[in-house]
Amino acid sequence: MSHFSTLPNKTMQLFIVAAVLIFSISCPVHATTPAESKPGVIPPPWELYDTDKDDYISAEEAAQQKMPAETFKSLDIDRDGRLNKDEFSKAPPIKIN
Repeated sequence: MSHFSTLPNKTMQLFIVAAVLIFSISCPVHATTPAESKPGVIPPPWELYDTDKDDYISAEEAAQQKMPAETFKSLDIDRDGRLNKDEFSKAPPIKIN
């Protein structure tokens, strides 16, 4: 810590060291989603569900792809009866075999 010797006091030195440590811990180099970390599963493809290409997935579109109604309801955060891309991004991964 000799390069911190110009700082006025130990409190400021500790503050800077703590700030650097907190920043380095909270900024991972590469975050993975659960689907990326498991072999044989992928996130559900948006294009498969949004069949009318209106940038939303309705309950009917989800049902056509065999998404359980309870899953749809749990993903519909704003309760507007449809899923936007952000809501749909939290859908459970699907198995590929």
